[in-house]
Amino acid sequence: MSQALRLAVVGCGAIANWHWKAIQAAAPRTRVTACVDPQVERARALAAATGGRVFTSMRDALTADVADAVAIMVPHHLHETLACEALAAGRHVLLEKPMATDLPACERILVAGRAAGTVFMLAENAQYWPGVVRAKALLDDGAIGALITARAWCCTPLMPEFYASDGWRFSIASAGGGVAMDAGSHFLRPLRMWCGELEQVVATTSRSQADWQVESLCRALCRFDSGVVASFDAVLAVAAGATVPRFQITGSAGEIVIDAAHVRLYGPNGGAGEVVGGSDYLLSYEGEWRDFEAAVLDGAPLSASADYGVGELRGALAMYRSAVSGGWENVWPDRDR
Repeated sequence: MSQALRLAVVGCGAIANWHWKAIQAAAPRTRVTACVDPQVERARALAAATGGRVFTSMRDALTADVADAVAIMVPHHLHETLACEALAAGRHVLLEKPMATDLPACERILVAGRAAGTVFMLAENAQYWPGVVRAKALLDDGAIGALITARAWCCTPLMPEFYASDGWRFSIASAGGGVAMDAGSHFLRPLRMWCGELEQVVATTSRSQADWQVESLCRALCRFDSGVVASFDAVLAVAAGATVPRFQITGSAGEIVIDAAHVRLYGPNGGAGEVVGGSDYLLSYEGEWRDFEAAVLDGAPLSASADYGVGELRGALAMYRSAVSGGWENVWPDRDR
């Protein structure tokens, strides 16, 4: 068993700081040894906090052989090139979601991951969101009986560190899509964890700003292989739906409601509901890093495979097709139904 994991952080923007806090809290054997960003001031700022060396390109960091693994946190259209380069160099890779902006690029990354034989993790932190994990355990225990339906409400404020007015997230070429593909991924993953594999969607989208190329609103119905139909709402706006629960899961004998802080369990007659768990979203990053570190250093299995992580992108792309066609779209059109 190795004693430490040397990590290069590739892309030193706002999300890198969230990851760094999680590494400090939950991955004690991981050392940030390289901070990589073409905007050198951003790399220097993260390096000042982590002690890592500053690089302006991942290739230079790989050549310097200062890291066993790379965490790639860059605009979506750069994912394929950087992930494949790191995997070809024999490094372990944690890649921020979505894997890429289209499915052929995802398949090329997965092929590179299989060829490398190293740990390849798609960083969908909702897999570790405490409220989501607690709800999954309650469902598995039959706490609300048979699952009838669920609802996900993704309300993302326009945080300036992520959504600068000239930011790449508003560009189709850079982002690939809007709120359904980006923040919405964190809400599609829980639905898949609870309801089964996503099979069909019908959706509509809109933009709140004329100069944005991507959607800021997506409303969809989702049909799963279990037969359950759930609703998915994703909106990018100031204080959007601040008082709306993030998730509602309805069963034949009760309901689970997840808000920003708590998981509440309601019996068949409703009532006040019992708080049965916490739901701090930021703790999900800690679970993610704990999982990645254990996979690399101890050979432990990941909670979810990278292949599974393509499902959220498939769901978003099907929603985009539905918004154009006006009808139900298959999430897996290449599969026989």
